[in-house]
Amino acid sequence: MHMRLLALLILVIEILPLAFAADRTLPALRDGSVIEGPGQFRHDGELKITGHVSLRHLTLDLHGPITVEAGAALDLNEVHLLVSDPPGAANGVSGLHCLGPAHIRIQDSTMEPVGSGHPMWGLKGDLEVSNFQTKNAEFHLDHVNARLDRLKIFELEISRGSQVVGNHLKLVFLSTHSGDDDHLQIADIPTEQSFSKTLSLGSGAKAELKDVEIQLFLIYVHGHSDVSLSRMGRVQLAMFPQCRGTMHLPNGQLGSDATPIEIPAGGASDCPFRFTLNHVNVDTWDVYASGKADLTFDRSRIDELVLNEDAKITVRNSELFADWLGVAGNAQLVVSDSTVGALRLAKERPDLATSQIRFSGHSRGVFSKVRFDCGIVAGDGTTVDIDHAVVPPKYIRRTGNAVVRSDKKESENR
Repeated sequence: MHMRLLALLILVIEILPLAFAADRTLPALRDGSVIEGPGQFRHDGELKITGHVSLRHLTLDLHGPITVEAGAALDLNEVHLLVSDPPGAANGVSGLHCLGPAHIRIQDSTMEPVGSGHPMWGLKGDLEVSNFQTKNAEFHLDHVNARLDRLKIFELEISRGSQVVGNHLKLVFLSTHSGDDDHLQIADIPTEQSFSKTLSLGSGAKAELKDVEIQLFLIYVHGHSDVSLSRMGRVQLAMFPQCRGTMHLPNGQLGSDATPIEIPAGGASDCPFRFTLNHVNVDTWDVYASGKADLTFDRSRIDELVLNEDAKITVRNSELFADWLGVAGNAQLVVSDSTVGALRLAKERPDLATSQIRFSGHSRGVFSKVRFDCGIVAGDGTTVDIDHAVVPPKYIRRTGNAVVRSDKKESENR
């Protein structure tokens, strides 16, 4: 009898730690909720934040987006966020989105993706950060008053009237979106070394930065805006064309005091935006074409290329990193005598999150004499033709009624 009781006691002692170690479901959150650890909690699906909610001293295994209602407040104190996106989902599916101005306060916390997760947070209202260390994550600020101290993040976008005071920031990208008719002058931003500076950024945003280190400065130019950049350590330049013409998007050290470079070149297109570059180290370009854009890019180095609606893009004698290369709607992409993809650079370049070509809708792609360093995913009613590939795609995946035709059977059947 005593032996059976002793065996039962030993079994209970062994099972109890396992029970407490297992993930617990995050309780329902209401106004005034305070969830305190230690322990690991899991939440599947959308996590809604209304009223004032506090999470403290815990790990949250998150499988879905966080939606913050206007006027809500979310406090994270010593919280370790693990973020998973569903298989095959677009970037940011399991991010955070503010439906209106809210208050977000983060202290001594971390966030990291699981698998292919890429947390993107769209923020509005007030943001306070004191030691938030993240991996492969993004903050996009829209009319945000922010005080940021000891933030490590992949991309920090400061746009649309946001006012930021930032100390001890470590970023891969510092980015901003212009308005439709901005006239911006931005100068003297180094890369991979600490700097302190007050910046007037796009769409009325301002930033007071102290002890900040970045790897790339990224500016998205919209509408009729013109941007003058001078003495910039390393930049990526993005455009949203709905125009027609021909462009050369070069990389390397461009422009000087005597002869600044203008892109697009005068008379080569009817595009209304303008970049003026003076001692600017251009890494790559991003192109997000829509409407009835009809453009040819020659001898260019393009990182992200996204086509929507009825856009037509031709690329010749160029390098496409294919970091988010997507063709949707009725868009058409023609690429010849070029390299597409940058899987070979993934370990060296933290800014290259992925490298893949994705076709959807009723879009079409034609590739001739291309050296592929990525795969192709074709869905819906898309058509892709591959002619005389120098190096075939790493893989080809088809869904729906997609058709991929290739003159190399080994590429066709993967």
